[in-house]
Amino acid sequence: MRAVLLAAGEGKRLRPYFDRPKPLVRLLGLALIERNILSLRECGINDFIIITGCYAEEIKDYLGSGEKFGVKIKYLHNPDWKLGNGVSAYTFQQDYRQEEKFILMMSDHIFEVDLLKDFIAEAKNLKPDELLLAADSRLENIFDLDECTKVKARQNYALQLGKELNDFNAVDCGLFIGTGSLLEALSNSIAKEAYALTDAVNLLAKEGKVKLHFIKHNWFDVDDYQSYKEGEKILLQSLIPPKDGFISKVINRKFSIRITKFLTPTGITPNQITFLSFLTALASAIFFALGNPFIGGILAQLTSILDGVDGEIARLKFLRSDFGEIFDSILDRYGDFLIVIGMAFSWYQHTGQTVALLISAAALIGIPMSMLFKEKFRNVFGKQFIPEFNDGITRYFPANRDGRLFIIMLGGIFNLLPASLTILAVITHLQTFYRLYNVRKLTSAE
Repeated sequence: MRAVLLAAGEGKRLRPYFDRPKPLVRLLGLALIERNILSLRECGINDFIIITGCYAEEIKDYLGSGEKFGVKIKYLHNPDWKLGNGVSAYTFQQDYRQEEKFILMMSDHIFEVDLLKDFIAEAKNLKPDELLLAADSRLENIFDLDECTKVKARQNYALQLGKELNDFNAVDCGLFIGTGSLLEALSNSIAKEAYALTDAVNLLAKEGKVKLHFIKHNWFDVDDYQSYKEGEKILLQSLIPPKDGFISKVINRKFSIRITKFLTPTGITPNQITFLSFLTALASAIFFALGNPFIGGILAQLTSILDGVDGEIARLKFLRSDFGEIFDSILDRYGDFLIVIGMAFSWYQHTGQTVALLISAAALIGIPMSMLFKEKFRNVFGKQFIPEFNDGITRYFPANRDGRLFIIMLGGIFNLLPASLTILAVITHLQTFYRLYNVRKLTSAE
């Protein structure tokens, strides 16, 4: 399936705030149209048609052939872009292939990848003469509802669309899967001097040919500066994964997301942040070993915060890689071991007690078990291990990395290294045994 992106308009309302065409306005490190291309690439779409108009050369210069994004880009120019977005959409008729289905979207509407995947999957149920439209019926969550194109829907078909509709129960998300029937409707509406894409969609709606896909994930339309800032908030909030531990949700993300927002305009990579997090862990270990537990504890918590930033930047800027995932896991383990070794050295140096070595060894053995168990669970059962749902009562144990480093921070601040190491040793092994017990029950039931 090919994707057609409309990027022909002037974008007047955003122009006073940015010195570039609207499709090239950068939102958290990526141009709007670039974010759409990369999102669709995640869904397996690699062939793009960009409809240009007002800023044709600037957009071509920025995107090029698509090679730098790992896709193919072809450009079609609409010299009559001022007439309306329906004329721009109809420009695709020049390159349309008989009986093909194509994605049509606005370059300034941003969608979560999971939303796009669900929408594209729905295309297999689309009749040859139908149009599939993404619609949002969660009206209470819509930002600036007045500016949206409203949809009067009956079940999963649209009856009518329009900005001025008073009787409506959904809004148009600006995301379509079209067929030749859409291009025919555009031709008919343009012949009647009705130049908006909505005009053509309404022709199909009257014939009962506009099927609706009600979305479940986040999207937004960057129409003006206020919606730009709202979109920024939505993207940043989407970075919080369901597998986050309690400390990450309540403390770490409040800091890591701010750091990520600050870093996205730069060229810093997730792997560089991973290495910085490791260096912070190394510094924490050194301060513990040198008898300065307060700074060691603070640095341990900073390590935990930075550990979230690399993943956030990777997701936000589509920089995830298999190597990056492995690199992050390995350096995290090295960092954890070094911190515990630094704490153990300090405890043993001050007391000379053998128990310090035994408890520290138990903590070192238990620390990697959480990550190891999750990885083995995913490999064996083919699904992600989510502590909130899979850990039962032990989900309240601070045994995941965010919780462990928080305990280390408290141990450092209050100079209670023996207590914090003992807690680490106990909770990591208790959680591991509990998980094994649950998996045993699960496999026995099968």
